[in-house]
Amino acid sequence: MKSIRKTLTRRLSITISLLVIVVLLAADIGVDTWVQREFNQGLKAKVGMLQSLVNEDLDGVEFEFAGEYFPEFEGASSPEYFQLWYKGQVFEKSESLALYTVDELPFENLSLNEAVINDITLPDGRSGRIIHTKYVPQIDSEDREAFYSVRGEEQRDPMVIAYATSTELLNFTLWFIDIAFLVALIVIPLMVRFVVRNTVSYALAPLDALNNNIRTLRFTATDKHEAFSTNVSELEPIVSSLNHFINDNYALYLREKRLTSDIAHELKTPVSELINLAEVAMKFPGEERLEKDFKPQILRIGMRMKNIISGLMLIQKHSAKQTQLNDLINIKELVAQVVASKAVDNINVVAKERGDVVIHSNRIAVESIFSNLLDNAIEHGKHCEPISVYIGKTQSGQAQIEVTNTTHTEIDERDLRHMFEPLWQKDASRTSEDNFGLGLSIVSALCGAIGADVSVYKLDHNHISFSVTFKKAS
Repeated sequence: MKSIRKTLTRRLSITISLLVIVVLLAADIGVDTWVQREFNQGLKAKVGMLQSLVNEDLDGVEFEFAGEYFPEFEGASSPEYFQLWYKGQVFEKSESLALYTVDELPFENLSLNEAVINDITLPDGRSGRIIHTKYVPQIDSEDREAFYSVRGEEQRDPMVIAYATSTELLNFTLWFIDIAFLVALIVIPLMVRFVVRNTVSYALAPLDALNNNIRTLRFTATDKHEAFSTNVSELEPIVSSLNHFINDNYALYLREKRLTSDIAHELKTPVSELINLAEVAMKFPGEERLEKDFKPQILRIGMRMKNIISGLMLIQKHSAKQTQLNDLINIKELVAQVVASKAVDNINVVAKERGDVVIHSNRIAVESIFSNLLDNAIEHGKHCEPISVYIGKTQSGQAQIEVTNTTHTEIDERDLRHMFEPLWQKDASRTSEDNFGLGLSIVSALCGAIGADVSVYKLDHNHISFSVTFKKAS
């Protein structure tokens, strides 16, 4: 199973570590190159300084070197070395060379004004670097006129100069940089993983808390279905959807719990009546008066149980699937037929549309919907109070039927929310033997099966209206 925590930790750790490694590698190469370049520039600067000490005049070439100003070329502690060649012969060399058996620097055959840098082993055995360059000695500005008037533009002899110094400090610096890079290469990925893992754990803590709250949620405990809350913006849509889901399911749980209780209550009464009748018949066998009433009572109780079970099965059947809509129905004609079948004279039908109102639906379902709405209005309406039926269309052109009646008792908003629940009755004592609280539930199930919308609303304290909106005729 894929883990968000492990995936985030692994990917962030690898990505950041690779980025840091690339930066460190680039920095290591850059620093090494810079150190090497600066060291070589130092070699060129030093040999350039030595070149400036060589002058040529009419008397010849002179090297104006003062050892007291350059102790590094004389002492035995970390000595440096130089050597000059003129006309193929050694012209001058540092006193530091005389301290060792190898008292000369290697000669390099160069082109004029060419400079070459090489690694060597110094006379004292240390690792070093040497620079060779070939140049023509300079002439002092005050001697140039006299020099050229006598010598003219004849070819002057070049001089080769070599300067060598130790690279131990350079090598140590480069080695230190590489070691630091290797240490960083090991430590930084570990630190990155530690930081990323703790950061991800901290960031996912609200999700863990939400998960723990969900795990402890129990609908059976009345104090455990409260809505969740969060102060994390990314979790707000999830928490909102989850709360909506929990509230809906808790409402379904309560509805199922109530439905189970109502079914048990509805079936308990006829079963108890059957048991009582059986006990009386067994106690008084052959009693003619009991025999006369026994069978009709059994039939009445059986029919009541059959009607309850049939209603529940009808609701279950149409709640599970859609019904074929193959009939073209004239709403006005259908309403007139159903009203005529009820044999009551307090139903007023008002058609808001002059022409026919036609829908493409299932005739049996539509007839059952309207018939149950009328039965509900007749059963629960005040005696002789008018029942109004409105036939019309919505602004979008959908056919609509409204059934309005006056109720015996006042209806509140909480009652409206339970109207379409199976076996729900306003009368909690269930004194009626003919009303089971299934009619409106059947209406809701049939509306869902044909794609119609049913709703209920109050006009005032005692007037209630049911509205069914059908799909637009194709």
